[in-house]
Amino acid sequence: MSAREKIAYLRGLIEGQNLSENAGLSKFHEALLGALDSLAEEIDEISEAQDDLREYVDDLEDEVADMHSEYDPDLVDERYEIDDDDDDDEEEDEKYENTTCQACGREFSYQPDAYDEDEDLLCPHCGQPFKQ
Repeated sequence: MSAREKIAYLRGLIEGQNLSENAGLSKFHEALLGALDSLAEEIDEISEAQDDLREYVDDLEDEVADMHSEYDPDLVDERYEIDDDDDDDEEEDEKYENTTCQACGREFSYQPDAYDEDEDLLCPHCGQPFKQ
């Protein structure tokens, strides 16, 4: 039974009772049924949105599958190929040294080639400058 069907059933039960002598209880039931109707409407909207999303994802999966089936690794443009040899050279150029800040006493690493010899280092923890 759907939420709307359950609400309709409750509405029938409430309307079947003779509540004319108790107006407060009648107002409560109407407010309760109104809130339930609003919730059921929101659930319907969410279900529709979820169905739309499910359909969109299915379409995307189909497109990706089509692209995958058409993919030929021999036809890949050279600009997308990865040259692992270049990465090794960059790692050798990037040398780091560890040092301790004289102001706060905390250790950190820095790249000496990024600084001039007369340039002060700034501690990343306390921000105080000091010579290398």
